[in-house]
Amino acid sequence: MARISTTYENNLFEINRRQDSLATVLEKNYPKYYQLKHDNSIVSVADIQKKLNERTTVVEFFTADSSTYVFTVSKNKMAVQEVSTPDLTGQIEKLREAITSRELSHYKTIAHELYTTLVHPIKGQFIGDELIVVPDGPLWHCNFELLLTQKDVSNNPTALSYLLKDYAITYANAANLLFAKSRSEDPIEKRQECLAFSFSEGDQVTSTNTMSMATLRDAGGDLPGTRKEIKAISDIIDGQYYFGSQAIEANFKQNAGQYTILHLALHGEVDNERPENSKLYFTKSKDTIEDNLLYSHELFALDIPAELTVLSACNTGTGKIAKGEGIMSLGSAFQYAGTKSLLLTRWEVSDQTTPKVMKYFYTNLKQGMNKAKALQQAKLQYLATADINRTQPFYWGAFYLVGDAAPMHFESTSLWYWILGLGIVGVLLWIGFWYKRRRI
Repeated sequence: MARISTTYENNLFEINRRQDSLATVLEKNYPKYYQLKHDNSIVSVADIQKKLNERTTVVEFFTADSSTYVFTVSKNKMAVQEVSTPDLTGQIEKLREAITSRELSHYKTIAHELYTTLVHPIKGQFIGDELIVVPDGPLWHCNFELLLTQKDVSNNPTALSYLLKDYAITYANAANLLFAKSRSEDPIEKRQECLAFSFSEGDQVTSTNTMSMATLRDAGGDLPGTRKEIKAISDIIDGQYYFGSQAIEANFKQNAGQYTILHLALHGEVDNERPENSKLYFTKSKDTIEDNLLYSHELFALDIPAELTVLSACNTGTGKIAKGEGIMSLGSAFQYAGTKSLLLTRWEVSDQTTPKVMKYFYTNLKQGMNKAKALQQAKLQYLATADINRTQPFYWGAFYLVGDAAPMHFESTSLWYWILGLGIVGVLLWIGFWYKRRRI
């Protein structure tokens, strides 16, 4: 018996030693992943309050079997509230089903019920007009901005009492991760503005080169699906665009670390059983060393220090829920790779409406709004201008923001345009003066 016990202890010691060795390797070779996965430093409420502004409230949920505990933290206040949630998972599944099936009457009922259960009891604690929601369990699948604050009678989707109309909402995996080291305080390295990719089906692939956003801006004609989305944002920001035969995994890996914004209009596939095998599809090409499937586990080894990554593919923000880590989506892998904030989708989005929402979002960012406000206003602008047949939440409500909501810093190109314009005028005047003197 003693020999068996000794053998067991030796084996256990060896396993622990190997685990420690693996952790050391991760810390050395993948420091960003190690920090997110293994950093056990605790942030106090006082630390969080120091970093909050007067307009923002943190709302963190902890779910139990039949009740949920809600912590609200603002600049000068902190409160805890218990709410009864006996069928929380069922209610959230019904909300999603009502949205995606476009059953407006059912949606109105369940969206107001969830608001009454989750938000109304704590709304008095909210300070300002921005919320950072830290969900737990099934709440990761809840679109808080789509909850309805009133029992609406109207059947006009634009007139409904969305929580979105009162608050700009962002999400965080954990308050500890968001505030432990405020990455918005890090010095911003000078990078190129935007790297964009769009997916092409095999029968649509042509022999193409990359294209600058400025060139795409001037392109005429009717563009298909995701290319129309990239063209919409090319009117606002500059950068490089890969499509057709150049929209391959190798080009992404080679360039991803050099840009402030990554905009990936690619198809995605979520593996709920093994989240590390969730993947993005790049254009299929035989002339490459990659398989043109970018898996989540590959992202862990990449350095992608982007300020913002937009994954406008279908279901990029869904996945398995991991206790203490949030939703294990494709977006989570980009966070491990160093991305500060993510714009993700909860369901397959429409190619017809996405370009409009994206154009409003980037315009708002360029005007100086923080990311939370930019997305909130983009959705409201879409609602105010869209065709009445495309105003249900299904068409615009899938997008949500995770991570750092700080404003982005864009280089102003207007000064260079003035300098160039004055230079051209000067050259023309000099040529005119020289020609006039020759004639004399």
